[in-house]
Amino acid sequence: MWAQLLLGILALLPASAEKFLPNYLVTLPAHLKFPSTQRVCLDLSPGYNNVKFTVTLETKGKTHTLLQQFGLKTRHLHCSSFLVPLPSGGTEEVATVRVRGIGNNVYFEEKKKVLIQRQQNGIFIQTDKPIYSPGQEVRFRIVTLTSTFVPVNDQYSIVELQDPNNNRIAQWLNVVPNQGIVDLSFQLAPEATLGTYSVAVADGKTFGTFIVEEYVLPKFKVEVVEPKQLSMAEDSFLVKVCCRYTYGKPMQGVAHVSVCQKPYIYRYLDPERQHLPDRCKNVSGRTDKAGCISTSVAMSMFNLTGYFYRQDINIMATVVEEGTGVEANTTRDIYISSQMGSMTFEDTNNYYYPNFPFSGKIRVKGHDGTLLQHHSVYLVISGENGNVNQILTTDNNGLAVFNLDTANWNGKSISLEGRFQLEETYDPEKVPGYYQNAYLHLQPFYNTTRSLLGIRRLSGILECGQPHEVLVDYYIDPADAKPDQEITFSYYLIGKGNLEMEGQKHLKSRMKGLKGSFSLPLIFNSRLAPDPSLVVYSIFPNGGVIADTIQFSVEMCFDNQVSLGFSPSQQLPGADVDLQLRAAPGSLCAVRAVDESVLLLRPESELSNSSVYGMFPFWYSHYPYQVAEYDECPGFDRWNFPQPLIEPVPEERWNKAFVMWRPWLSEETDLFSLFQNVGLKILSNAKIKRPIDCSHRNLEHSFTMSEARDIRPMAFKPAPLVQPEDSQVRQYFPETWLWDLFPVGYSGEESVHITIPDTITTWKAMTFCTSQSKGFGLSPTVGVTAFKPFFVDLTLPYSVVRGESFRLTATIFNYLKKCIRVQTNLAKSEDYRVESQTDPQASTCLCADEAKSYHWNITAVKLGHVNFTISTKILDSNELCGGQKAFVPPKGGSDTLIKPVLVKPEGVLVEKTHSSLLCPKGKVASESISLEVPEDVVPDSAKAYVTVLGDIMGTALQNLDKLVQMPTGCGEQNMVFFAPIIYVLQYLEKTELLTEEIWSRAVGFLKLGYQRELMYKHSNGSYSAFGEQDGNGNTWLTAFVTKCFGQARQFIFIDDKNIQDALEWMAGNQLSTGCYDNVGRLLHTAMKGGVDDEVSLTAYITAALLEMGKTTDDPMVSQGLQCLKSSVSSTTNLYTQALLAYTFSLAGDMDVRNILLEKLNQQAIISGESIHWSRKPAPTSDASPWSQPEAVDVELTAYVLLTLLSKDDLTQKELSKATGIVAWLTKQRNAYGGFSSTQDTVVALQALAKYATTAYVQSEEVNLVVKSAQNFQHTFNVQAANRLVFQQEMLPHIPGVYTLEASGQGCVYAQTVLRYNILPPKTVEAFSLSVKARRTQCKQHISLGSLVLTIQTSYVGSRSSSNMAIVEVKMLSGFSPVEGTNQLLIQQPLVKKVESEIDTLNIYLEELGKETQMYTFTISQSVLVTNLKPATIKVYDYYLPDEQATVQYSDSCE
Repeated sequence: MWAQLLLGILALLPASAEKFLPNYLVTLPAHLKFPSTQRVCLDLSPGYNNVKFTVTLETKGKTHTLLQQFGLKTRHLHCSSFLVPLPSGGTEEVATVRVRGIGNNVYFEEKKKVLIQRQQNGIFIQTDKPIYSPGQEVRFRIVTLTSTFVPVNDQYSIVELQDPNNNRIAQWLNVVPNQGIVDLSFQLAPEATLGTYSVAVADGKTFGTFIVEEYVLPKFKVEVVEPKQLSMAEDSFLVKVCCRYTYGKPMQGVAHVSVCQKPYIYRYLDPERQHLPDRCKNVSGRTDKAGCISTSVAMSMFNLTGYFYRQDINIMATVVEEGTGVEANTTRDIYISSQMGSMTFEDTNNYYYPNFPFSGKIRVKGHDGTLLQHHSVYLVISGENGNVNQILTTDNNGLAVFNLDTANWNGKSISLEGRFQLEETYDPEKVPGYYQNAYLHLQPFYNTTRSLLGIRRLSGILECGQPHEVLVDYYIDPADAKPDQEITFSYYLIGKGNLEMEGQKHLKSRMKGLKGSFSLPLIFNSRLAPDPSLVVYSIFPNGGVIADTIQFSVEMCFDNQVSLGFSPSQQLPGADVDLQLRAAPGSLCAVRAVDESVLLLRPESELSNSSVYGMFPFWYSHYPYQVAEYDECPGFDRWNFPQPLIEPVPEERWNKAFVMWRPWLSEETDLFSLFQNVGLKILSNAKIKRPIDCSHRNLEHSFTMSEARDIRPMAFKPAPLVQPEDSQVRQYFPETWLWDLFPVGYSGEESVHITIPDTITTWKAMTFCTSQSKGFGLSPTVGVTAFKPFFVDLTLPYSVVRGESFRLTATIFNYLKKCIRVQTNLAKSEDYRVESQTDPQASTCLCADEAKSYHWNITAVKLGHVNFTISTKILDSNELCGGQKAFVPPKGGSDTLIKPVLVKPEGVLVEKTHSSLLCPKGKVASESISLEVPEDVVPDSAKAYVTVLGDIMGTALQNLDKLVQMPTGCGEQNMVFFAPIIYVLQYLEKTELLTEEIWSRAVGFLKLGYQRELMYKHSNGSYSAFGEQDGNGNTWLTAFVTKCFGQARQFIFIDDKNIQDALEWMAGNQLSTGCYDNVGRLLHTAMKGGVDDEVSLTAYITAALLEMGKTTDDPMVSQGLQCLKSSVSSTTNLYTQALLAYTFSLAGDMDVRNILLEKLNQQAIISGESIHWSRKPAPTSDASPWSQPEAVDVELTAYVLLTLLSKDDLTQKELSKATGIVAWLTKQRNAYGGFSSTQDTVVALQALAKYATTAYVQSEEVNLVVKSAQNFQHTFNVQAANRLVFQQEMLPHIPGVYTLEASGQGCVYAQTVLRYNILPPKTVEAFSLSVKARRTQCKQHISLGSLVLTIQTSYVGSRSSSNMAIVEVKMLSGFSPVEGTNQLLIQQPLVKKVESEIDTLNIYLEELGKETQMYTFTISQSVLVTNLKPATIKVYDYYLPDEQATVQYSDSCE
């Protein structure tokens, strides 16, 4: 911690004041970073002939020789590079630097401490966008750089992605970068949790974040342009708000601007002051041609004297686009500064040379930051002899120059203060303002000569790679040098604490001394930036020293010069551009280009030079505390001395305010402190340090003078708030356009031909490049604008019902500088009828920067997606436009836009499925099916098709994401999206049918399901239908989730902590009997089997534990089985019996299994070749051939099948029985391979997968002929090779009778699907449901309106209450819920979740009882649609979908 000087001169000339001793100076960085190459320098005077100098670095266990040099006849600077050794222990080590001189009867040595520290690499994470909506793909890059910006290719052991609830939802192991760059992606679930996600690297030390929100991209940006700042000195100020489209053009519309000063909220004030009004000025009006609106605001309307109002102004602006009614807004707070003016010292040191003049400058600025010219200010000089005042006047640059005589300062500390006023006055009646004065504290430089040295400052921020001349002024006094003696100036350039450059200048002295200047050419690079220092000194033969130091401000640059450009920089959308890259040869460049609309949402997250520099710790400009040096006096006990504070140094740009503890500090600066302040250790026998003054006995701790300049009395002034910085067919509109890696060849240039998307916007593009030789480089962000001189935009509803009329609006924009004549046409089609409000052949004159809207009333007549094609073209016409012939551009004279609208049939969709498992076994197996539709079917809505697969799992494989045609918006329902895929994958693996395509698709769905399910996790590890808002986790669902997570581990990453947390929670709910306590609410009440809910729950949990690999030795399993054994004989409930049978099968207790199977066999319902079980009596013989399963019956039957198949060796009789059960189960499936609800689909697919693995006969070759009486015939061929191929054929005749005939060997699985729409049927309903739709006011066919819907519903079925119920609200065409509807409804009774789709609102209710519930919300019209068809509202029991009620509603004004 302190320096020890041991100077032993054995045989030197006797020392005397006249004799000059030879001197040396050794310097090297105090902070040595590993791994790196550093430099050490030895500056030797003449007189050391044949003396050998050795500089060594001593670490634990090893001595490293850094430099060896013999003395010469002339002054000589010798430097050497060395590799920094690995610190002992791997992190850091305090080592010793020793300099020895041996020879000519001379021996001396000196040593000091340096710190060796392993340098930390910097890691940054870049996402393709700062913000995502659920369902989008997140793409991100990870880059690791050394502190010299060289890419690191070390493997990342783990990269983790965490959701906003800190659940780890994905991980990547052992990721290897390519030239320092890792490129990864992740698919967000459509119901992804909203909030901030984080990507963690390097054991969580580095995080990158992105936000998931539901958002609509802004087409235009509203900006507060003026004022940029406010001052109390102003009488009034201009407020200017501008609005522009993302492609740069101004937007026309109506603006509303409010300028407000808001009161502080003081809770303890008297009532009168608690409700102070906002002090506001409001202005409204149309934007001008430039898209702006302006107003002048008087400062007098605001309260600036008291403490009751905030000292800032809030400007809020809303702009509504003309023609479409789309609005955008912005808000900005601007601080009202009470600073009336400010001063700073410039071009001044914080020390002076006694007896030499001290010069400097004061920069003077007004309240708004403008330079004050020809303004008088005061300079107050304070010393131990009192104050001296000078009056200075500023020049044209706002600078006041001063030159001070230091002779009467007596070598003591001096304070300089620049003031606006000699005496500050305070008037309570006036608005309180203050002046920011300038302060400077000066120390005398420890002068051992009569000479002087000064470095001239370079102003501004200096460029890298450009030559800069630094001038050094000197005066050599004759007393310090003999005539004709050579004077040597040595200099060091230091960057980031490293010695980067050194050199010497040699001058001859003359009899009368020497005065002049010399220049040092410097070129800065990334190793020096951002704040390098230069030290220049000269040591005279008597050991006296003159020196100066200066710090530069250099741009944050990189050695790899990277640029990116587009040619041309403006292009038509959908056209080609050339991407031009320039970088160091061999670089790998990562390009990103995003729609500016995305960056409007979060502009501050972009990668920049300063963010890359900011990854690294503060560049030391002083000694690390581990190797700090303290002055010592005899008798001083250093151990009782206060230790320095060990705190991270703030990473502000060169904030050098650090505390250095120096007792008995002399008020002087010396060469030692100059070297210390730039982070260099100095070992020397020259007069580098003022003598220690031990006369002061009181221990004082003082500051180095880099801090002292900031120690000054300051009146309280409010700190200003930080201001924030602020004919072609178009159909491809991405948010991220480019996200690619491009290698740059040996030429250092790369040109890529690419197509710009169809969006009319500005694309913001940037690239960073990495190279092993030149390191990292970053291009400035450039814009390429996709723009047409004129174009058309369409405003359409997402969907309409056939027969409705809606208003189609096309807006034509003209951004040519001249008037044009345009003609706009809507393409004719048989799919819709048009009532045009304008003549299709008519042309319109459109002048510069104008827009015009056209309207058509459209009635859709065809079902399905109907495309609307709008074409507009510029006419070459002789008709005058704006007083002259209309302009025709050479290119881009037309625009065509195609956008679809979904036309839906009237009424309610009915979907019926008939499944057939045909196994010909050498004979013909046949079945006939009659396609019949009811009389009230909606015309043209009926469609039918037949699908054929060679595998009973095939349909499920095709429709992994839609096995159940119901919402999956709670924790229980989501598992149907997750669990069956596990069984499908297990089946495919065992049958060796797993292809890369199916694997990636299935695994993708599993990852989404895992993400979703974590949304419903409680902090204690349990799960429930709606997560934390349920209060308690649910025992059954927690077991289900744990089982599925355990089984999914073989396919995707599942954090084991999620499984262990859930197991611990379940174990905590196991009773002493071994049964489980049913904690939390189970929405699926039928799961309980009616009576023995504790038993069925215990059976379910025990089966789940066994399925995930637990054995009967596990305490939870063994105690659970103990509970269940006591219930086997007494249980009469079919569902519980089936579940118990399966549980004991898994446990290997075949005796109990067989007893329960025997009971179940007595209850089996056998019909022909099919077998199933039901809680209800068997259906009559005239039952419909279309599947209408009861969910619990499917589940119950599937458990029996699983029980049967759990035996190792199945007999032919058992196989035949299993096939009979499968025959019934397959007939219950929907068109997507699933069943009617959640749990039945999960268990049934698990059972079918097990059957398919153990008992299913593969197709050798089967031909299936489908034919009808109306001469339709189609043959399907199914073989082993195409058994998973989904073959489909439309059935043309409805109604009609079709026959399916299978021949060959093997089995085929066929499904006939019939879909049609009917008007809502009147049936006996389990729910009461009514709706009232009320308009706020009727202005038919003129303006867009809104409807208030009031829905009343209750359960009127046979039970006391329903299971979880869903209220499904279909939107009227052109309508959607107003913003905030979801939040409003979620606060209503029984509502657990609300989901909005494009044309549907789903309200999840915990249950519905006999008491009527009322829900009210508003839907608003975004597109004008007339002749509106009614829309439906349906309420149904999620687990018993047959229990439902449907009503229609319509616009009360229609």
